[in-house]
Amino acid sequence: AFDNPDLVVACVVGDGEAETGPLSAAWHSNKFLNPARDGAVLPILHLNGYKIANPTILARIPEDELRALFIGYGYEPLFVEGHDPTIMHELMATVLDDALDRIRAIQDAARHGAVALVSRPKWPMIVLRSPKGWTGPKEVDGLKTEGFWRAHQVPLSGLAENPAHLKLLEEWLKSYRPDELFDEAGAP
Repeated sequence: AFDNPDLVVACVVGDGEAETGPLSAAWHSNKFLNPARDGAVLPILHLNGYKIANPTILARIPEDELRALFIGYGYEPLFVEGHDPTIMHELMATVLDDALDRIRAIQDAARHGAVALVSRPKWPMIVLRSPKGWTGPKEVDGLKTEGFWRAHQVPLSGLAENPAHLKLLEEWLKSYRPDELFDEAGAP
């Protein structure tokens, strides 16, 4: 985004990843952006509650504390939360439009001389809270998967030896309706 004034980079960060040392420090990188000449980065923090096999801290703290944390980092957090994919899609689209409008307002002010308004702008960021393994199988082999650590990485294993797992995977992938998104050659 540096030196590219028309670029907005949306960067999705998982809550487990957000707790690593390098990424924890990277939340301060917004302080290097100059809204008069640079593009912008729109962080999207995806809180689904789990890293590899443990709960995450950021998903466990109350919303007011999480909001205060990111305001302290120099962001204006916008929250999207829910379980229903259709409703969440609409909410996310609305919040994304709002975030882009806020970015443009910061940049327009800086590019038209309102430096006092944007010397330390509060860049928008999105906090997306959804279940771990969302839209995947709710259970695998009688064990809770969606909304639980088992959804991480490989929720279905042994596909060659386990026809039930293969069927679950097929149902899961078909739920995205690829036949409506791509033609026979795989083109959109």
